Amino acid sequence: MVKIELNLLNIFALRTNKSKIEYEGRTVGDIITQFLDDYRDSLDESILSKNKKKLNPIMIVLLNGRNITYLKNYKTKLKEGDKLYLSFPISGG
Repeated sequence: MVKIELNLLNIFALRTNKSKIEYEGRTVGDIITQFLDDYRDSLDESILSKNKKKLNPIMIVLLNGRNITYLKNYKTKLKEGDKLYLSFPISGG
């Protein structure tokens, strides 16, 4: 297990009143699962999947600035000091 920093952006920071949380885990999925276990009740249906067990697939999860969909998604292995970022997609013009 490695210790990493989960950085919460926009709506995630507002709902949890935190901008950073430290967790330990082996994969991105381990960290996201712990986060959801801790804060599920603070998150609404736009953030969670329909069964409220996972993040809505449109959420953006970055590992050291790279979108995890271009890595191994939630199975991406972590290294000591990695930083995860969790964000709600924002668009506009």
